[in-house]
Amino acid sequence: MSIDLIIATLPSKIAAERQQMRDNAERLIEKGSAAKQADARKLLNALDELEAEERETLAQWVRDTPIGDRVLRAFEVVPLSDTEAKVIRALMDNPGSTSAELSKACGWRGQTWHAHFGKMCGAREVYLWPAEMSARREEKLWSGILADFDENTATWTMKPEVADAFATMNLGPGRSTP
Repeated sequence: MSIDLIIATLPSKIAAERQQMRDNAERLIEKGSAAKQADARKLLNALDELEAEERETLAQWVRDTPIGDRVLRAFEVVPLSDTEAKVIRALMDNPGSTSAELSKACGWRGQTWHAHFGKMCGAREVYLWPAEMSARREEKLWSGILADFDENTATWTMKPEVADAFATMNLGPGRSTP
């Protein structure tokens, strides 16, 4: 198959397939013939261009889409795990609680809730909006994507638009996992 035909298939490839193609092209650049190296470079350039276009398309969608719709899409693309449903329900049922209180509501100790909630938010950041930098540490405050943190009381509350979206996912206060 010619490199142009391979490049034409790129939009239909999933991330794992594209990564394999990228790995193969990089290997050919190191060890292939001059013709294979040229094709490999052409493929890598096409992958880079396509992925840049896709990132910009997604970024534009995020800018143009209401928050609730972004939340719904983020959890459609990256489905909710049982643990994630638990941390969402804990906050929805206990707004204005500390991380330790939310961890206890989940049956855990310490700051476990915060770690799970932050990981969940970070995994979907590209579909939501960028995390702000933490006021306390030199890192992103992943949990702040979906929830508001009150520095004075060290408590968390789900952002209203996010709470509305979770309610449509049957994750509102007192509700169970779908």
